[in-house]
Amino acid sequence: MKYGQIAGNKSINDTIYRCFGCVCGEDERRFVSKFRQQPHNEAQILHTYRELVLGAYLASKGLKVRYGYKVDTKTPDWAILDDKSMLMGIIELVNFHTDRETENAIEVQLQSEGHWDGCLNDNHYRLYGAIQRKATIYKPLVEKRRIPYVIAVFGDFLAAITRDEIERCLFCEESGLFGVYPVISGLLYFEHSGSYEFHYIWNPRCLHSISLPDGVF
Repeated sequence: MKYGQIAGNKSINDTIYRCFGCVCGEDERRFVSKFRQQPHNEAQILHTYRELVLGAYLASKGLKVRYGYKVDTKTPDWAILDDKSMLMGIIELVNFHTDRETENAIEVQLQSEGHWDGCLNDNHYRLYGAIQRKATIYKPLVEKRRIPYVIAVFGDFLAAITRDEIERCLFCEESGLFGVYPVISGLLYFEHSGSYEFHYIWNPRCLHSISLPDGVF
């Protein structure tokens, strides 16, 4: 292994090296540096890991992407460039987890009984707020640059986000985020179930359109 053992978990470590085979060398080195700076027992390293998976998936589909590419005063997670390195769009990732109270309850029951048989809370309001925050942060930049903007959402398996919950956030007649924030070109949702499955939802009311592929990584 080029950089030795990066992650303590073998499966994650293998996936990191697989991702490195997709992204450019400069971004590969950036991720190595970030991984080495972050304690492996903290949630932040998983956020960084999923940022890498997102970019590697896009690169595997033939898109030229760069990590932390500076656009004016912002550094979106991923920038999409054309063959001449002109900016074609930006992507920001939302790592969505279950609420802290439920997460703690699951952990306690798993440790004591080895299983979880409780009920998960509806994700709608928390998911809506998480997507809205990303939309608000990048709205001025997208309007100024007139570029497509995609919000990616990774759904932790404990949160168990459903397609219905996502569509309620995006398409609700009065407050749907796609209508309120036409700067959002689409939402790329992905989850892990042995492999990473990606699903793109296009905003029919967006200011700047971009099409991203569904697929598995």
